Amino acid sequence: MRKSRRSVLGLACWFLLGTACSSGKGSTPATRPPKKPVVVSVGDGAAGTDAGGATGGLGPDGRITASCQGFTLAGLKYSPGGTDLPNKCAPFDATLNNPYAVRCIDAIPAYKTRFPGDQYCILPPPDDKGIQVGLHPQGADYWNQMWAGDMSGYDSASGDWVMPPGAETSQNFLGGADNPSQQAYYRTYFRMRTGSHHNIITLHQKGAPEGWRPSGNGEALPGIFDTSAGKLIGILGGQQRPDDGQPVSLEKPEEDAGLYLNWPASPAIMFNMHHINTTTDDILREGWANIWWESDAKIVESWFMGLGTDQLAMSIAPGSTVDYHYSWAAGGTAPTRLVRLFGHRHFWTSNFSSWIERQGSDTPEVVYQSFDWAEMPTYRYDSQAQNPTPDATIHKDGAQSGIVTLNPGDKLHFNCHIEYTDERASSYPAAPTPEANGNLHFANETFKAEMCIGFGNVTGGYLGSPTRDSSPVPDFAAK
Repeated sequence: MRKSRRSVLGLACWFLLGTACSSGKGSTPATRPPKKPVVVSVGDGAAGTDAGGATGGLGPDGRITASCQGFTLAGLKYSPGGTDLPNKCAPFDATLNNPYAVRCIDAIPAYKTRFPGDQYCILPPPDDKGIQVGLHPQGADYWNQMWAGDMSGYDSASGDWVMPPGAETSQNFLGGADNPSQQAYYRTYFRMRTGSHHNIITLHQKGAPEGWRPSGNGEALPGIFDTSAGKLIGILGGQQRPDDGQPVSLEKPEEDAGLYLNWPASPAIMFNMHHINTTTDDILREGWANIWWESDAKIVESWFMGLGTDQLAMSIAPGSTVDYHYSWAAGGTAPTRLVRLFGHRHFWTSNFSSWIERQGSDTPEVVYQSFDWAEMPTYRYDSQAQNPTPDATIHKDGAQSGIVTLNPGDKLHFNCHIEYTDERASSYPAAPTPEANGNLHFANETFKAEMCIGFGNVTGGYLGSPTRDSSPVPDFAAK
């Protein structure tokens, strides 16, 4: 799996330098990247179940009851957007009660498959207001079949789409979109079925054949490096949990006025998918993404990616506990707004923490903590997002709430606390013992390898690349 080292290093070049690194065949010119697993603050419930902030109005089958429907759902073909909630008996919830991402199970009574994750299917935006992109076993006729209540495409799904228990795979799928002109967008909601670990979505010039791409025995590179996908013309981003999206409020936060990202005309779309089937049944590789056009487009968001290149030589001996600690120094003369943040890692990292070291202060300001490696959250920092409060003593995920800014001279830190021990292995049935696995290296594998990457996006400044930080790791980041 040594390809993954080049894959992630190349991603760092794209995010940090605004251009792809050389892959041995020349560099790819940059187009503006609003990127990667991305977006939403989540509540205290666990993704992968009907969790979240919404309460009330759901029947025993998890669907919105007739008396609580805020508008007629049966026969609805598109997510309407707007301010009327699908479930008037519950508050807005980005996953469960969202007019920009109405659930298929609420609008299509016949929508039921033999695979877990039906609750993540969402209705697309109307054609004049946005677009839905995704990957489905039915192919291009997917949505016509779904709206008509025809589930036969799921029943006949081929082996390319179905993963048996215990399987893990990283593979690319090439699809496309047919919007005739370039658009600005702001609001995005991403969904994948149960068993999906990540999805990195890149945009290309059309020309290559659509479908699952051969990956041989190695790990599939994201579309940034897959030259068979066609010329790279943009990046959508992606997700690292089944439900993700932004904003996390029904209304656009006031401080987000003018923020936007770019969507090119009629792109080919590469989905870099990582799936892990830890269940006892088959899972289906399927995903949806709603992208809503934005008329208030004045300020383009920028992204940062924190990957220390020293990780590429990672070799952690069995029985070791190690901290990979990095920081960015905020430069310039004006504040940098931190819009959202998330940390990507795998099983052996038991604690991913990020904090701000304010100039002239000895007290670290915790902005992000994640302990659940299988359901890594993205947290958003605005005047409306109410993130759960983190608690390192009980390993509770959470983040700071409200607008977060970095002033010149401040430092943004992140740390991966890696426990490569038998005790850690015993916490999950599928994990091998460190002795049986050998030294832990850097790669995109759930149990056999590890990586530690901090992602986020900002306005008003640029963070650049992080450096390895030798200062002591605070107690909350190493427990």
